[in-house]
Amino acid sequence: MDSYIADHKAATQLGIDLKIYCMNRLGIPQDRIAKRLGAKQVLIHNHLLKMATLPNSINSDLSRGFAVSQVAEKHNWTEPMVWSLALEDKDDRERFKELGWGLRTWDQWEWNDCLPREIYVNNSEVYPVKPFFAFCFSGANFTGGDKRFGDDWPGRIPAQLIAHILYYFSKQNNLILDPMAGGGVTPDTCFALNRRCWAFDMIDRPETRPEIEPHTWTLPTANQLAWPVSSKEVPGLIIFDPPYFDKKAADYDKNSISGLPKKEYLEFFEAFFALLKQNSKKRTRLAFINADWRDFQNKPAAEESGKGSILIDDYLSILNKTGWQHTHIIQAPMSAQRFSAVVVSAMQKKRILGVTSRYVIILKQQ
Repeated sequence: MDSYIADHKAATQLGIDLKIYCMNRLGIPQDRIAKRLGAKQVLIHNHLLKMATLPNSINSDLSRGFAVSQVAEKHNWTEPMVWSLALEDKDDRERFKELGWGLRTWDQWEWNDCLPREIYVNNSEVYPVKPFFAFCFSGANFTGGDKRFGDDWPGRIPAQLIAHILYYFSKQNNLILDPMAGGGVTPDTCFALNRRCWAFDMIDRPETRPEIEPHTWTLPTANQLAWPVSSKEVPGLIIFDPPYFDKKAADYDKNSISGLPKKEYLEFFEAFFALLKQNSKKRTRLAFINADWRDFQNKPAAEESGKGSILIDDYLSILNKTGWQHTHIIQAPMSAQRFSAVVVSAMQKKRILGVTSRYVIILKQQ
């Protein structure tokens, strides 16, 4: 029994140490770590003194040639945390190479891990294909995807999308802010690319996601939006990937902005962009990820009125009004894997024009 209790205490202690290590590695201040874990700040300080030796066993296994996934499973670390050690002292381009990510040079970003390894024609026959030919097959069901970064989450975006934003618009050790972190793709990618990250979300997951601090932006009146922390340091880059209007609203929390009426949804953005500007510095860049919203389902393209649409132009108008000026509009289309062959065939017969457009808009303060 004494041995069992000792092992249980050791496992519990390791869990606490890992949480502290994770949050400290992302640049979260000690007072917020203490608040997050319900501990006294002096305890956090004492734990941090031991952090230098915590990665030793991880580094030992990595030096012996074990794969990151194997090391993560053996030591009960997350893969992004192990990658942060495996890529220590490497520059950004080396990190991309080690992660198996191609680096896009132009302003259209499509990801090879979002393309099919195999293609399913008519939901039955299977054909292996090269990524180049992937989109030649209308209505293919795609397999694959990089599951190392981020949780299974509504509207989950590829880690490569975040990685490219980080590569072009930040440097290592810069502070990144993700105000609606969702499944945690941004903090996970920041681990791999050696960026600090403050991430917030309305869904609190203290055991699995201690680094994503709880904060709800949707208050009764948009003008009452409050900044989640009090800090002299402000982010150099804000990555904002909000829940899209109406799309997947049923999958999100009932208080998500996705379910707001169009007028309130856009009013929220106006207040939110103004708040971001108030709490950033002149050199801060904002990376806003969003797409056109058209209610195209069951409606031929020629019969769409556009009355209920929210287009990128609408967001740009609000951004300009709140003091932001865009410098880049990057195309990062969503994968067509959302549409089965049956659905595509029905859309084509009805002349329905679907939406796979998605944009990364980079902005600076006016």
